[in-house]
Amino acid sequence: MNILLVHNSLNDSTSVSGVLKHYALVAKEWIEQGHSVDFLVATAGFPQVADLCPEAGRVSSDRWFDASAYIEQTWRYFPAYGWRMANAHFQRFSRRYDIVYASNFLIFEVYPAWVIARRHRARFVVKLQHVLHSQPKRDGLFDRLFLWSERVATRIANRHADLMMCLSNVVGRDYGKLEEELGLKKSNVTTVGCGLNFADVDATPKMEKAYQVVFLGRMHEQKGVFELPAVWQRVLKACPEATLLGIGEGPHRPELQRRFEQLGIAGSAKFVGGVPENEKNRLLAQSSIGLSLSYEEGWGLSVTEYLAAGLPVVAYDLPVFQSEFEGHLELVPRGDQATVADTIVRWIANPKERVRRGEDGRLFVRRFNYRAVANEEFALMSQLRPTESS
Repeated sequence: MNILLVHNSLNDSTSVSGVLKHYALVAKEWIEQGHSVDFLVATAGFPQVADLCPEAGRVSSDRWFDASAYIEQTWRYFPAYGWRMANAHFQRFSRRYDIVYASNFLIFEVYPAWVIARRHRARFVVKLQHVLHSQPKRDGLFDRLFLWSERVATRIANRHADLMMCLSNVVGRDYGKLEEELGLKKSNVTTVGCGLNFADVDATPKMEKAYQVVFLGRMHEQKGVFELPAVWQRVLKACPEATLLGIGEGPHRPELQRRFEQLGIAGSAKFVGGVPENEKNRLLAQSSIGLSLSYEEGWGLSVTEYLAAGLPVVAYDLPVFQSEFEGHLELVPRGDQATVADTIVRWIANPKERVRRGEDGRLFVRRFNYRAVANEEFALMSQLRPTESS
């Protein structure tokens, strides 16, 4: 089977999202089973795809735009998104696809996947990672544009998708609410979760702890990055020698670091940006506590990675964390920075409790294996009827 994964949301040569990491693993499994997988992505994103999944093909949807030098200037992205959607109508491919798969529920993934699927007489598959309409703090100008485009994507998927999957039951519920609000007939959406390659994690040697807390994820306001300085300032009042590590790239990293400097606490924090997978695993092994301040998650891959590395996790209380991680996270009401800081301080002071919680989580999270996810998704796609000309 020939599969095209549409991932037009990648804009630079350094950022690596949880979605991309997930599909790199899934693509590896499909390729090992004898299928061909290509990523449709901007040329600027080729390095990440090549690093994560060198076995996969790379097809450029945009050879011109590269946001590596101005990741924080997201307003520059929109013309590129428009081009990637228009390009779907005349993009040339070296092979004909059986499956065209929108890797994210964004208009610049869904619309091109639909157009290319029609051109190739292929089956059109959509994976719902999250639903923007369910997220708080979506009230800016660009947010309103994304929300409008999500309604358009919903109409396309509702009418034309041959298979719709979602990351969690919470995402499926949110999508169903959106369809209902738009007066659309309810879609049949299958929940297929997320997984990790635990062999890579387990191969990472144990290392001396250099950081009390690690914050892993996309550096974006929606991930709670602007609350991180105040939380960390509270931690330092009780534990002046504590150190924080930030892993990940995103539009708000420069402003986040400026805020640490303004508070006079930049010396206790290190931000390394996007790093290769092996380096990320080594940095997690050097950390003691995983922290998530995200206000929305369709799953929470960073939380999964914390647990896989044997770290206890402090996180804001999100529905998906309650449904998927079964009490293995220390959940705090969203926005309660004081309790987050107090919990971190308590774990710093009690290494035995910290290690016990981390080990419990490490054993629990082994159920989320990427091979099982890849096999489940492929089984669902294999059940789709071929087109008349296939």
